[in-house]
Amino acid sequence: MDDTVETSLSDVSAAPSIDSHEGMSLPRAVRIASSGSYDSLQRHRRRNPRARRPVKETLDARSEYTTSQDDGTAEHRINQYIIKQEIGRGSFGAVHLAADQFGHEYAVKEFSKSRLRKRAQSHLLRRPRGPRRTDTEFNSPLHRHPSQDDSENAKNPLYLIKEEIAIMKKLNHSNLVSLIEVLDDPTEDSLYMVMEMCKKGVVMKVGLEERADPYDDEHCRCWFRDLILGIEYLHAQGIVHRDIKPDNCLVNSDDVLKVVDFGVSEMFEKDSDMFTAKSAGSPAFLPPELCVAKHGDVSGTAADIWSMGVTLYCLRYGKLPFEQQSIFELYESIRNDTVDFEDEQDEIFMDMMSRILEKDPAKRINMRELREHPWVTASGAEPLLPYKENTAQIIEPPH
Repeated sequence: MDDTVETSLSDVSAAPSIDSHEGMSLPRAVRIASSGSYDSLQRHRRRNPRARRPVKETLDARSEYTTSQDDGTAEHRINQYIIKQEIGRGSFGAVHLAADQFGHEYAVKEFSKSRLRKRAQSHLLRRPRGPRRTDTEFNSPLHRHPSQDDSENAKNPLYLIKEEIAIMKKLNHSNLVSLIEVLDDPTEDSLYMVMEMCKKGVVMKVGLEERADPYDDEHCRCWFRDLILGIEYLHAQGIVHRDIKPDNCLVNSDDVLKVVDFGVSEMFEKDSDMFTAKSAGSPAFLPPELCVAKHGDVSGTAADIWSMGVTLYCLRYGKLPFEQQSIFELYESIRNDTVDFEDEQDEIFMDMMSRILEKDPAKRINMRELREHPWVTASGAEPLLPYKENTAQIIEPPH
């Protein structure tokens, strides 16, 4: 298969992780108890725009290791943040629950600088030789056209995660997790990304031969509307996510779904076609066009929409639509097998899913059609806000 695929089959059912190829997963209860309203019409109209909070970059952060006066346990503090229990782990570090001096909670994503440097060196070694393509620069990811010398940029440790930081700095939407601060302690190996906390964790934990309790129709529709608004905004900013899955959909205390983990996302010039030649993400959520060797450029937006459909299938049925033990068999299944919708009685839902999980990306439903589909809008009774109003939705800053 394509040697550019960045994940292994094990990512589909891996433990919570912060690796750029895995989701930042928080612990999930068997069911997410609802305390909020699932009246979709009101839910998607009541968000008030707030002023954007700029992301803070702190290059001289200081770590302190002390003993808690309360219970005698070791305590790690990075500037004002007290690092508490680990809630996820990946090959580049961990995700921790943290609290500031006022008791406000955050999710802190930790990276190992040494591991990031090894990854960067590996990417340099794999960089193709010869002249760069110049005929498709407008439609190629911006990180392929660096504005400064790599060696000069490398003096700033945040350069190692510059793409993820740059993407998150652009994001300002109620359905995308916000970045608060990035910290580097120059005396230690770790970089830290401080993000808003989603208390209820991942919307669902599901993997190969791993079943979860499915959600009812209203939960599925409400959270899928959240997902549409978040990814629609993301695409409007010239960004494709490339790793949409339940592990990367978190639920906050108000039962709002927020998309997280932009470690393999790509950023393009606005209004470009956003074609990508690189496979990334979890294999079970890849679209058919990325499940072939030497697939060439594919539409990043169409790929995201496919992954949205697989995610919705998981929420509705509590399992993956395509399950095979071998990654090659999995890819073949995604390319060729029809989806089993069990005893589904909702013909409108079936129509939408068949259009989302269309094998041919050129025939797949697009975002405008998806947001207007009768299943999404309850046959027109609950339309989503017009797109221009949707782009005005802004994340509320932490208290």
